[in-house]
Amino acid sequence: MNKKIVIRVRITETLHVDLLKQAQHAGVTLSELVRQRVVNKPVVSRADVDAAKSIDKIGRMLKHYYPKDKDWANAEDKRKWWQLAEELRETARSIRRGGKR
Repeated sequence: MNKKIVIRVRITETLHVDLLKQAQHAGVTLSELVRQRVVNKPVVSRADVDAAKSIDKIGRMLKHYYPKDKDWANAEDKRKWWQLAEELRETARSIRRGGKR
């Protein structure tokens, strides 16, 4: 994306400090934070992205470690196992979208 237009905005020192803290917390630049806010995109922090990766990894591990023995549990427990794996993956997708389902 070619970013050639500069928009100048006057804000208070307090707001500037607050925005800097928010950008730092989200792991993005101040410019990126303001750009995302202007277009009403959710600001997804780097920590949230990392958490989503970890949650997704747990979901995949559940699928990978699914017991091969058919008698390990009853049908209800097996259904719960797969439901948990899918809920973890959906949670990760939701985090990546900024909390929107």
